[in-house]
This record gives sequence, C-alpha cells and structure tokens, in this order.
Amino acid sequence: QDIRERKGSFYTPQIWVELSQRYLANALGEDWQDEYYIWDCAAGTGNLLAGLTNKYNIWASTIDKQDVDVMKDRIQNGANLLEDHVFQFNFLNDDFSKLPKKLQEIINDPEKRKKLVVYINPPYAESGTGVGRNFKTKVALENKTHEKYKDKIGNAANELFVLFLARIYDEMNGCLVGHFSTLKILQGPNLSHFRSFFQAKLEKIFIVPAFTFDNVKGQFPIGF
Repeated sequence: QDIRERKGSFYTPQIWVELSQRYLANALGEDWQDEYYIWDCAAGTGNLLAGLTNKYNIWASTIDKQDVDVMKDRIQNGANLLEDHVFQFNFLNDDFSKLPKKLQEIINDPEKRKKLVVYINPPYAESGTGVGRNFKTKVALENKTHEKYKDKIGNAANELFVLFLARIYDEMNGCLVGHFSTLKILQGPNLSHFRSFFQAKLEKIFIVPAFTFDNVKGQFPIGF
C-alpha cells in the first residue's frame, strides 16, 4: 500500500467503472467491445476492466510484476482476460517494440489505431517541492517520456497522468482515450502549455467526488 501511495496509484470504484463503460457505449455504440480494441496501459490489478466482455480485444499492462501476477491469478479464478494479453510494461519508459505483436500491429497501423481505445485510470502523483501539497519528489521526472515532452508541455510534465496522455497523443495519434483524471487537464493554469499541445476533442464527461476513490482525500472533482 505504501508503494501505491508513493506512485499515486488508486483503485477505481466499481460504480464508476460501470458508469465509464456506459459512457463508452454511448459514445461508440452498444457493440463497441466487438468493434474496438481496448488497452489499459496503467492496469494495476485490472479492476477497470471488470465487466468487459470481449477478452480477445482487451490488453492490460502495468509497471509492477506483482500486479501482473494478481491479474493472472484472477484469470484462473474467472476474470474475463487472456493470459497472454496481460503483461508487464513501463509505459513511460519502455519502447512499443516490447508490446505483444498484435497490439504492436494495431499501434503501427493508422487505420487500426482509429479503433483503439486506451482506457485508463493513470497515476495522479506530481513531482515538486510545494508546501502543504501532496508532491512526490522526482516521481514524474525519472522517465523517458518526461525527457521527451518536458519542453513541449512545460510544468505539466511534472504530472504522471499528463505524461501518459502526452505519449498516447503523440505516439498513438488517432486512437480514442477514456481516462480518469483531475480537472486540471481542462482548466488548471499549470497545464496551459499541455492544452496547446494536446488538441484532443472532448466527447463526453462525467464528474465525481475524489473522496469516493480508494485512498484519496480532499474535496475536489475527478472526471472521466
């Protein structure tokens, strides 16, 4: 648990998992799981994927080997995932050549990327030295994605969830993203440079209280 807190990893409550999947169905059509590929590249133990039905179109990756082991154990106990679609991958450091071959093919094909949904609750940790704020020193700074995009997105590069979105937008351009994050992405002053870089169209959104998430304190909104 202390490792999860340091990395800013939080479980997504099942009520919001179910609501997010309804929003995806409303945006993409009721048969979206058969028509689209789904990759949770910040999967943790995979609870965001609970309720999805087409295991052949789902991939789940996470930075921690122990979380991969938990997901594979869940598969043995009935989780609707394929074992070879669950793998360890450091999204902010690893090259896409390390991905499963079929997922590489999707990412490398501009037409197939249009049918890729990156579905994530990425880590929220922020680097810095602020007073009275929940900074995690260097947590967002020691990765290749930070080095690549820091000059393009300014102070926003201190936010782990922003680094996920920057790489997705730039290196997987054309895919769709369904993600949980604070509303900094829409109106935070420190993310103004990022908003100039990240020219995605907002299709749908719902907003919930942060305290409904595991281990999150404070009165602020989280959006999907």
